[in-house]
Amino acid sequence: MNVNYLGIDYGSKRIGISIYHGDVKIVLPMKAIVAEHDYEKTEKICKIVKENRIGEIVIGYPVNMDGTLGDKAKQVDRFIKNLSNKLPNGIKINRIDERLTSEQAANEQKSFYVKQSATRTRKQRNLGIVDSRTATIILQDFLREMELKNSGR
Repeated sequence: MNVNYLGIDYGSKRIGISIYHGDVKIVLPMKAIVAEHDYEKTEKICKIVKENRIGEIVIGYPVNMDGTLGDKAKQVDRFIKNLSNKLPNGIKINRIDERLTSEQAANEQKSFYVKQSATRTRKQRNLGIVDSRTATIILQDFLREMELKNSGR
């Protein structure tokens, strides 16, 4: 049986979402969650977990460039604790270092829209397009790490 994974790029305003469906073996960005309060975000994530039969969650963990953890990591830890209390038993939440993933996603988006205006860039940011692309990169990195680990490399 193939496991479905949920990728999360946590943000105070938006949460980027991606899903890996084990049956088709592809990571797809989903519509970002835009909510003011964490309890709203956790409710929406729980709904996604149920609807997509998610077996594991992968969340980007904001590690500073020097390897230390800052305030943002503490926010993610609180969010993970709240989320794990709402999830069905047995759903594991994995943390993965997300250094530079947001920058990578933004650069990919810019290269896709070579001549996009500043207004278009802001609109994409507000819609969470870059956040969900970041969640996709986070999930792809995690799956790649798992594959390497399982192959003994």
